[in-house]
Amino acid sequence: MYARSRASANGGGAVCGDGEPFPSAGTFVRRIVLTNFRNYASLRLDLPEEASPVVLTGPNGAGKTNLLEAVSFLAPGKGIRNARFSDVTGRSETRNVVSFPWAVAAVLKNGRDELEVGTGLSAPSGKTEKRTILINGEVRKSQADLGRVCSAVWLTPAMDRLFSGEPAGRRRFWDRLTQAFFAEHAGNCAAYSRALKQWGRLLREGGSDDNWLSALEETLGKYGARLSAARRETLAKLREELETPVTDFPRAVLSLTGGGEDVLASLDEKAAAAMIRERFFASRKTYSEGGFVGGVHTVDLGALHREKNQAAALCSTGEQKALLISVLLAHLKARAKRTGTLPLLLLDEVTAHLDKKRRLTLFEETSALKTQVWMTGTEENAFDGLGGSAYFVAADRLTKTSPVSAAS
Repeated sequence: MYARSRASANGGGAVCGDGEPFPSAGTFVRRIVLTNFRNYASLRLDLPEEASPVVLTGPNGAGKTNLLEAVSFLAPGKGIRNARFSDVTGRSETRNVVSFPWAVAAVLKNGRDELEVGTGLSAPSGKTEKRTILINGEVRKSQADLGRVCSAVWLTPAMDRLFSGEPAGRRRFWDRLTQAFFAEHAGNCAAYSRALKQWGRLLREGGSDDNWLSALEETLGKYGARLSAARRETLAKLREELETPVTDFPRAVLSLTGGGEDVLASLDEKAAAAMIRERFFASRKTYSEGGFVGGVHTVDLGALHREKNQAAALCSTGEQKALLISVLLAHLKARAKRTGTLPLLLLDEVTAHLDKKRRLTLFEETSALKTQVWMTGTEENAFDGLGGSAYFVAADRLTKTSPVSAAS
């Protein structure tokens, strides 16, 4: 046996901080199978129904984060590492060469539905990367289809200083939270990004096709207005949740700055699209001469530690992590109230930089969520505050070379 449960999964309904039940349906992994995924040549992990939290323990290098990354690929995107798909493929133990592409398959319980989900790298390394997606045996063309059956949010050690890091990391974080409320958001971001790259390349190469530039600017306006509005609506939802102090975690005062947000916030979608289109048109000459063009692709997420009245970027690593956890908890509660669903919650090395009081608060808050929570850590005793609800998996005892059931 490679996994054990300290007790049966929580009984009864999950509750919010104010004692009211979450009117939500969560997502639970019942089985996950890995093939040629990083250090796992082959693995099958079976979990009891609605097991949560699932705690992966073991020494550094045991494969805890790799397994968590595999779970994250059940949702749209590039996973918790934001990795190139080809980099996920395992390599031969005898030669440092890539073997056949990786694959992840799972049985998910989503509300009352049980679904089979599969994904993997469909193109060889060196070519255009593309994920194969299957849902109940049917091939799907879009990651948006995957997002309709499974979504996930996460916290990793690389995000511990998110608020003092590069703006691009904060944008990715905010867009993932936004996607949880707006299924089309990821597609809008991708369409905007493609148009921006084409527009920039055309100008840098000295292109003078006015019709093509105008069409790209039309696209930038259309999708830029949509993704900007979705980000602001998500901000409003989380601000409402963060107004009420219901945990020992510090509350973050969030804002979206730059990227024309000061003006876009006062415009409807049509007017916002027109403004974005006109700004790109006016920037053609300066950009082609090596200049910079602003826009919704440069927006930044600002955060203030409410209790200290201090910019989050100036806070310690522990305080930044605590603020980030408060944002994630607010997001989950907002989604439960407004959509009736909850994503998977993936927390890598979550106890690091948290004092005992905050660890216990985190365990209490996540245990109340009516969805599956995954956590990792090197030492099992770091999770003592979970009581009898956790399902422990010893990652260093999972075979990396042949299929194995973790539950027996």
